[in-house]
Amino acid sequence: MSEELKVGVIGLGEVGRHQVNGVLAAAGARLFAVADFNAELVEATVKTTAARGYASAEELIGDSDVEAVVVCVPHKFHADLCRRALAAGKHVFVEKPVTVTAVQCDELIALSREKGKIFGASHNQLFYPPHRWLRTAIDEGRIARPTLLRLRLAIGGKLGGWRADPDLTGGGLLFDAGFHRFYVARFLMGEVSAVSASLDTLRPREVGEDVGIVTLEFRDGGRAVIEAGYHAPKGVFDDQIEAVSADALIRIPGLEAHFEKFSVEPQLKQWQDGAWSEVEVETIEWPETVGRAVGNFIDAVRGKADLAADGQEARRIVEIVEAAYRSAIEGRRIEV
Repeated sequence: MSEELKVGVIGLGEVGRHQVNGVLAAAGARLFAVADFNAELVEATVKTTAARGYASAEELIGDSDVEAVVVCVPHKFHADLCRRALAAGKHVFVEKPVTVTAVQCDELIALSREKGKIFGASHNQLFYPPHRWLRTAIDEGRIARPTLLRLRLAIGGKLGGWRADPDLTGGGLLFDAGFHRFYVARFLMGEVSAVSASLDTLRPREVGEDVGIVTLEFRDGGRAVIEAGYHAPKGVFDDQIEAVSADALIRIPGLEAHFEKFSVEPQLKQWQDGAWSEVEVETIEWPETVGRAVGNFIDAVRGKADLAADGQEARRIVEIVEAAYRSAIEGRRIEV
C-alpha cells in the first residue's frame, strides 16, 4: 500500500460529491481518480482536485494505480461494479444498500475474502452523534433498554431522478430513504429476530411502495416500528426517532430533518426525572456523516479501525429488508 491510500470515486451525483469531499478530508488518503458519464461533473472535479478523470467505471477500475474504490451509483449496479473492483484487487466501499439482494452480497463477501480486501457499505447515519449517544446510554445503563423505538420517515413527495425508478433502486421506499431506518434500529437495539410489514402504493400508476409500516422484533426484547411514506406536505422531511424506556423518553428530531431545515428543535432531547432537557452533543450536518463513514473505511483499509458496516453487516440489513417485503407479500410475520 502506498503512503497515502489512492482512492477512486465512481459516480459524482450528490452523494458521490460528498464522498469526494470525505476522501479529501481524510488523513492517509488521496483522491486519485473519479469517474462519471457526465463529462461536466468529471471536468469540474478534476479541475478542483487534480484527480484523474474517467468517463466510465470500467476505466477507473482498470487503473492499476487506484487502490480503493468508492461506488456511488444507482443500487441496481452496485453488485456488478463491486464485483469488478474486487476482482481487480481493489478495496471497495459502496453506498447503501450494499446490493439489492443478500445473495448478491454473499458472492462479494466471498470474493473480498479471496482477494484479501476490505469490503463494506456506507451506513453513514451510524456516525450521527445523537444516534451514537443513545447507543452508548443504553449500553452503559444510563437509561433502561427501550421497549419501543419509533422511527418515522415522512417525506413531502417521492424522490426524483433514478430514485423514482424501482428497477434502479431495487424496490420502493424501503430500499431507498427507508433503508437508513433499518440499520439505525439494529445499531440501537441489537439483533433482529422477526419482521412484520404492511406496504402499499397509494398514488395511481406508481410502481414500488410509497407508504409502509414495519415492525422489528429484537432478540434481547423490545420492538421498533418504522413508519415511512412519501405523502407528507411539500417541503417536509421528517426522520424523527423516539425511544421509550421505563425511565426515559429520548427524542431525536432527525439528521436529515435538520439538514433540510425542516426541524429547528435541538438535535437530542431527553425526558427523565419529570422534565424535558436538551442533551448536548456534537453538531454536524448530513454531509459530514457521509465523510466520516468513508473516513472510517479508509482507516479500516489502513488497519487503524474496524469497518462500521462490513460486508456481513451490510448483508444482514439487506436480508432484513427483504424479509419486510416477504412479510408484506405473504401477510405474515417472518423470522430472521
